[in-house]
Amino acid sequence: MPVSDRRILKYQSIAVDIRDRIARGSLKPGQQLPASASLAKQYGVALMTVRQALALLEQEGTVEARHGAGTFVVDGPRRNHKRFGKVLIVEDDETLCETVAAALRDHGHKVDVSMTGRDALARLKTREPYDAIVLDLRLPDMNGLEIVEHIKLNRPSLGLIVASGYLEQEDVLRTAERWPIMMLRKPYAASDLIERLNMLLQQRRDYVRI
Repeated sequence: MPVSDRRILKYQSIAVDIRDRIARGSLKPGQQLPASASLAKQYGVALMTVRQALALLEQEGTVEARHGAGTFVVDGPRRNHKRFGKVLIVEDDETLCETVAAALRDHGHKVDVSMTGRDALARLKTREPYDAIVLDLRLPDMNGLEIVEHIKLNRPSLGLIVASGYLEQEDVLRTAERWPIMMLRKPYAASDLIERLNMLLQQRRDYVRI
């Protein structure tokens, strides 16, 4: 499914609305959410879209599904255990960049955007506390692998997702052999990126706790 598919953003917008209702107190810790069918009618969407939104909220620790009982708002301390990341997207395709950034923000992440390699390097050199970078390898002013080398030397704890349609190129494969990076083939769905990003941030949190 291409990243521009509006259904992806629709279920994320429902998740954002439910998250806002919890923050405002109209949905309280321990309270049961309306049934999925009722939510589908309320938002005017298919039942599957609501289920996707609830799965997103459950993945981030905002709600929990109890077998045979329904879906409930998680209490504050447990909900706050989930930490979202600050992400730098380096991508020269403006439409793709805006769509992906919006999806990540809807999911709760803080996002900065660079459309050139030089701008990305400038941001990285300021020691901005990024948790992860989503990097396109084909940039208008430099090879994205130069940014990978900079991260290896100067920001080795930074999580890295390489997004490219040319993952089989020899230099990319050599870099992957020498450095722990996640790869994402373009074109990709926003949900695929979010899944990998969550996995990457969880790995970093587990490493810090060790």
